[in-house]
Parts: sequence; C-alpha cells; structure tokens
Amino acid sequence: MSMLACPLCGRQVMATRQGLARHQRAEGQPCLPESGMAINTPALGCAAVAVSLVAAVVLASWTVLWVGLLASLGAVVWWAGFSPAARVAAADRRAIQAVEEGAASSAGVTPPVRDVAQEAKRLLEELPPLGSTVEDAVAACMTRLGPFDPQPLAVRFTKLARAHVAADEWILGLAVGVARGPSDNGGALAIVTDRALVVKDRDVVYRDEEPVIQPGEYGRLDSGARTFLFTSNHGLEVALTARELAADSRRTAVIPAGRPPERLIREARDAELIAAEWMRYLGFADAVATADGADGGIDVVSARAVAQVKLEGKPTGRPTVQQLHGVAVHEGKTGVFFAAAGYTPQARTWAQTSGTVLFRFDRQGAVEPVNAAAHQLLADADARGRQ
Repeated sequence: MSMLACPLCGRQVMATRQGLARHQRAEGQPCLPESGMAINTPALGCAAVAVSLVAAVVLASWTVLWVGLLASLGAVVWWAGFSPAARVAAADRRAIQAVEEGAASSAGVTPPVRDVAQEAKRLLEELPPLGSTVEDAVAACMTRLGPFDPQPLAVRFTKLARAHVAADEWILGLAVGVARGPSDNGGALAIVTDRALVVKDRDVVYRDEEPVIQPGEYGRLDSGARTFLFTSNHGLEVALTARELAADSRRTAVIPAGRPPERLIREARDAELIAAEWMRYLGFADAVATADGADGGIDVVSARAVAQVKLEGKPTGRPTVQQLHGVAVHEGKTGVFFAAAGYTPQARTWAQTSGTVLFRFDRQGAVEPVNAAAHQLLADADARGRQ
C-alpha cells in the first residue's frame, strides 16, 4: 500500500480516504475531529440561511437579512475550500489519483532485458590491460565482487593471484563461495582468468579449466564441491562470459608470420641471440647481441633500447630490474628484460611503475610478454607485421 504524508501533521498514512481522514497524531489524538469530517456542506449552507431569515424576521430588518445571507455564503465557501477538512479531502483526492496513475503506468512498464554478452565486452574494455600488476587487477575486480568486506578479501585475493595466476593470464573476476558452516570464514575464494578458475578453499588450492556453469539470474558456478552463486557475486556471470570471449579471441588470433622462429636454447648465448632477434622484431632494427665478456649487464644494444637476458632457475628480482632501468635512463633508451624464470611480484610492480618492458622465454625459444608495456610493444610489432 502506498503511503502519503498528512498535510496537517506530517505523519505517514495510507493513501486512501480512510487513511488520510482518520489517522492519529504521534501523541494519539485525532488529526481532525470526527465531526469536522462528517459535516455536510449543503446542509451547513441551508442552516445558515435559515438562521439569517429567522434573525431578519425577529429584528424586522432587511439589513440583517442581507448581512446574514452574505455571512452564510462566506462560511459555506470557507468550509468548502479552506477549512482543514477541505484541505485533507483535497489531499486525499490528489493522493488517490497519484496512486492510480502510478499503478497504471507501472503496469505497462517492461523491465529491461539484461545483455550479459554486452556487459562482458564492456568489462574487457574497462579492466586493466593484460600484464598489469596483480594489485591493479584485483582492485578493479573488487568493485564488481558484491556485498563483502573488501579490505580483508583484497589481501587474500592478491596473495592467491601472486602465487597461482600466471604472468600472462588476465584476471577477469573474483568470487566468494557459499559458506558451509560457522568456521568456514566466508567460503572458498575463486579467481576467474581468461584461462582457468583458480580456487582456494582453506589449505587446498587448485586450477579448474572446465568449471560447471549454470547460467541465469539465479545461476551458479560449481567447481568440485565448491559453489559460487551469481546472486552474491554480482560480477561473476559477466566475468565467466568475458572468459569465453577472451578464449574465442585467443583461438582465432593469427600469429604474424614475421615473428622470430622458436629455437632450442642450450646456453646463455643462445638466449641472447634470440633476444636480439626479438628486439629487431619489436622495432629496434639495429639491435645486436653484445660480445662475450664484461658487458655491464647489458646483453643486447640498439640506438633506442638496451636489453638484459637472464637464463636462471629463479625469478628475477627487483634490484636486477632496477639496474637495467638505471642504465636505460642514463643512456636515454628503453629498458627491455628477458628472463627464463619470470619475475618476482616486487619486480613486476616496480617495472610497471617505471615503464621497464618485461618478457619471459622458455628453453624452446618461445617468448611471451609479462607486463602491460611488453604487451603493447608486441601488439604494435604484430600490427606492423600484418600490414
């Protein structure tokens, strides 16, 4: 039932004739006397005219008659239009009319149809680009998570992503599972990437590349014994749809023919020569590998860039990346790093802020970008190769 504020006392009452006419004040007294609402206006006018006639006859004065008639007319007009009862009655009519018009208009309104595919395309455009730091990716997805406390969850999701999301994976969404008891601490956590679903439930962490999805407004995502509801994870359905779009785009992507071929890397010199080939493909046409010996940590040089190559079994740390950046800034060039074991989270974060380009390669000679700067550099090179 719709509610309306009384024009006299301001209380919220039902928008009906009875609700407006007979509601109570906060202190329990009637807003208007029952008699005031029950007086009939025509009867009041007739009574006033009769009183005027009687007074004129008794006093034998036409003046008294006319004055009485005018006074009666004024009283009737005032009561009909300006008395508290009249104002309540007018407000009553307006309220009922508004309720009827609102009901009629809402009856003909069709709720908009949700276009999840369009939302997924918009999500891919708005998220941080592939290769961004874990902190940026998690922060962007936290805004679409749902009614959860963001601070502790952001820390937990960041730790999970750093340990189990690859550098070349695109984080598309986050989800919190259904709690299975008071000690469940909010249920399992899930990170949706363009390649898999990374799930953490207590001390168990695993990757699920084919989770079971039940679409719809009240749909859910099942991964083993873990369940993630769309209703409590507002952006989950859109993230899963975006994952399918990203997978389709990856399957249909054509690798430009001009990319350097993959070759087996047996020793550090092989890695340096492959890095030089990739530097030339990336747009540094005069890039060459430096001679063996003391090179000051620089393995590939060109007029516009310097590169360092690390064929090690552990991730490259921030100090090493900082050293390359220092040389690049000193010479006014772009710093490009190639590492076989990837980079520590601190190194990736620092490279993101400094603009250092990070690539990773394997023993088969396959090179892939790690941060946003590398993705952009490779995308520009591929675009030139397609022309």
